[in-house]
Amino acid sequence: MRRLIKVFPQRNDGFSLVELLVAIVIAAIFSAVILTVFISGTKSFQATGIISELRSEADSSVGLILNEITGFDAIRIDQANKLAFYKKTLPSLSQTTGLLERSAGFVPYNANQEDVVEPVTYKFDDKQTEQTTLIYNSPVEIINEQTSMQKAFTLSRPETVTITTGDYPGVYVVHGILTITLTIQSNDQEETQTLTSTIGF
Repeated sequence: MRRLIKVFPQRNDGFSLVELLVAIVIAAIFSAVILTVFISGTKSFQATGIISELRSEADSSVGLILNEITGFDAIRIDQANKLAFYKKTLPSLSQTTGLLERSAGFVPYNANQEDVVEPVTYKFDDKQTEQTTLIYNSPVEIINEQTSMQKAFTLSRPETVTITTGDYPGVYVVHGILTITLTIQSNDQEETQTLTSTIGF
């Protein structure tokens, strides 16, 4: 018996050089698009994290300032590039009339201390006057390795009184609007957050 041998034809088919080049170009384009989207997403995620940290730092800093000054009655403005916070003097019993009387003037104020010798005071680099507005700008403070902060206090429409008697003579703002502006910036200066708080008194 003869064995039947089936012969398969040899195939020399394969990819041509042009087809390989086209495939490589298409793969490179897709890789570039995917890589660009990935890098963009990573940067966006990092930026969101930085903004969140800056916002949290700004909220915390404004909260600390408001905690220090809440309850003040007047702001002393006659000291160079300083704002100091004071409260009204306590009423005392008059020896002549027998009535409770409040002496003219103010005493140092600090919301967190009972017997205060020095008031809460903020120092600034410069003071600007624009019509009925006083603007105080602080130097840049380094908070940590990643962030820095700058404060600006603005007194709008200040009504002042000059106290010449008592232990703390000076010029005081007794009515007005105090605006606290905090600008917190990442040290690479790519992200900035500004937080403003306004107090009428």
